[in-house]
Amino acid sequence: MIVNQPYDEQLGVQLIRAIESGEYTQLTIMVAYAKLSGVYRISPYVEEFRKNGGTVRCVVGIDQQNTTYDALLHLLILSNDVSIFHAESISQTFHVKCYWLTGDKTCCYAIGSNNLTAGGLFSNYEMSSIVSLTGDDASKANDALEEIYVKYADPTVSVCSHKLDNAFLNELLSEGYVIQEIQQRKSLAEIARQTRVAAGKKKKLFGNEIFPAPALPEQYQATKSKAGARKSGTEAKIKPKSVIQVPPIAASSDDNAYLIRLIPGAGNRSKQVHFTVALLKEYFCLSPGDTILVQEMLPTGAVGQIEHRQVVFSERNRNVKIELSGASMLDDNYPTNLETRPVLILKRVNANLFVYMILLDGDDGYTPINNRLKSLRKVGNALQYEVIDESTMFSLWGDCPIT
Repeated sequence: MIVNQPYDEQLGVQLIRAIESGEYTQLTIMVAYAKLSGVYRISPYVEEFRKNGGTVRCVVGIDQQNTTYDALLHLLILSNDVSIFHAESISQTFHVKCYWLTGDKTCCYAIGSNNLTAGGLFSNYEMSSIVSLTGDDASKANDALEEIYVKYADPTVSVCSHKLDNAFLNELLSEGYVIQEIQQRKSLAEIARQTRVAAGKKKKLFGNEIFPAPALPEQYQATKSKAGARKSGTEAKIKPKSVIQVPPIAASSDDNAYLIRLIPGAGNRSKQVHFTVALLKEYFCLSPGDTILVQEMLPTGAVGQIEHRQVVFSERNRNVKIELSGASMLDDNYPTNLETRPVLILKRVNANLFVYMILLDGDDGYTPINNRLKSLRKVGNALQYEVIDESTMFSLWGDCPIT
């Protein structure tokens, strides 16, 4: 199977399907770069894989500081074994990208251009080949890939390999081989801000494309959140829309990636979160009936499974609703003091994948974001909201972990 991402499929969805299939007992990831955005997208599925007895191994490159300290720290928690492969020569880069699952005479591997990042797994223009084998063919492929893995993972085989533990990870940080993700994100946000200013008069020569959200496997479309007993409804079968072409003159910027808003009370239907028609069009770039993928990140740092959602529109009251399973906790926890309404933060990972976090009074980041929202003028009957860029988010919440 050839995955021409994002036109035909997304490797992240294919990888999740394979991890969830129950056919495999070992997952091996060999990638040039890893960031939290990629690790978070698959972590709930990898955690479940290990709970069910699976083994997880990783080899990660650290060239050009593209891999972050935080991604490696999280991989140490998720994995049974993590190795770093790096050559000190500036003329050589570890550029391997392989995701490989093995079972009892079964083998499934994806080899291509996809790094362990949100872009690599879901949104970048990438290409990979997925091969599934059984019997003797699987055994031969597993033997060949195991030989490759050992060359990269075993320090006795290569002087460029080093086993990762917390002590060595801290040494990588102190010696400047990796940097903390928040530092990298702040630096990139400032570069993006400066680029926007410099490019204000630049003529756009290319357009954008908006891709449909791929359907998730039926067995986990009804997702479970890590926050406790938060249940989501069963999703209907939805026919995805086709790719939307956005010409150069109308090409929208991805810089304003965050939506912050106050969440209204909704009785026992809190997970049906309301949005305005303007937000649907201008922030989500969607229409009623379209589908998106959303993933909850909790203030604790845990992440939930990816939810496949349909945009619901009520003609009667002109309300747009998107189900967020994590918001169901507000059924029993909505504050009586309306000055401390819950805050929803959404971050666009790509055109059809969004990460969200719900903050309550007392959570980190809540007070400055709540104060900013309350200072805004209401538009109609909708509670205050604002679409902001990452630089503005960091000015409000200096250590915002949403990625």
